[in-house]
Amino acid sequence: MFQGGFSKHRETVFIVHGFNGTSIDRHLQYLRDAYISRDYNVITVDWMPLARYPCYLHSLINTRLTAQCTAQVYSFLTHNGAFREKMTCVGHSLGAHICGMVSNHLTIKQYRIIGLDPARPLIERKKSNHFRLSLDDAKVIQVIHTNAGFLGQEGNSGHLNYCINGGRAQPYCRGNPITSAVFKHKKYLGVPCPEGCVDISGPQRLPLSRRNPLALIAQLKEFYIGNDAPDDAMGCYCIDVPFAKHCPFSEVT
Repeated sequence: MFQGGFSKHRETVFIVHGFNGTSIDRHLQYLRDAYISRDYNVITVDWMPLARYPCYLHSLINTRLTAQCTAQVYSFLTHNGAFREKMTCVGHSLGAHICGMVSNHLTIKQYRIIGLDPARPLIERKKSNHFRLSLDDAKVIQVIHTNAGFLGQEGNSGHLNYCINGGRAQPYCRGNPITSAVFKHKKYLGVPCPEGCVDISGPQRLPLSRRNPLALIAQLKEFYIGNDAPDDAMGCYCIDVPFAKHCPFSEVT
């Protein structure tokens, strides 16, 4: 791996796809290219043969093996001089839980995990945190919600949580906020939402622009998403992004 161009002095990111995904999914390619543009070592975890549709339950079981194998690579790198503080695991859907479970196989837990819509089906009500992304899995955990309450988890499962455009399901959305954040070091305007991405039908699900604008002015702040966010940042924040032009809430009056 070191002969292939890996440098222990660079930041490193593991990118893990979700159920029925591959390492060459378009949105993950965008994310990969964004990190490469910032001179990261990028490692994509392709567990596609173990995550195929329609066997979701089988894929769920296979997350344990995938996490164990990923942990072996992680341990190899740290044993050979890579810095834990410079390593991030980014996982989508079931991939977010794989990132969390990697720490089950490490002597010292990971430093940073970014979960993109951690999968909800058959996971959200589990009492044990051993087989899901939890706050104990890394020193810094960010979770980005765009499908909360549907296929993605609804609760604040990270130290820092973002509800994008209300956090609800967003079919036909364009763009990718974390990719844009990585590419451009971009800041986003948002407000605190301590109760998280709340009830699907509730008014707090509406994007910021549809709520009382006068009440929001005093709360608006600039936030970084992804690796540019401060390590000590905590809480839940609701952020509007301009990409989701055809999302369901665009029809709300």
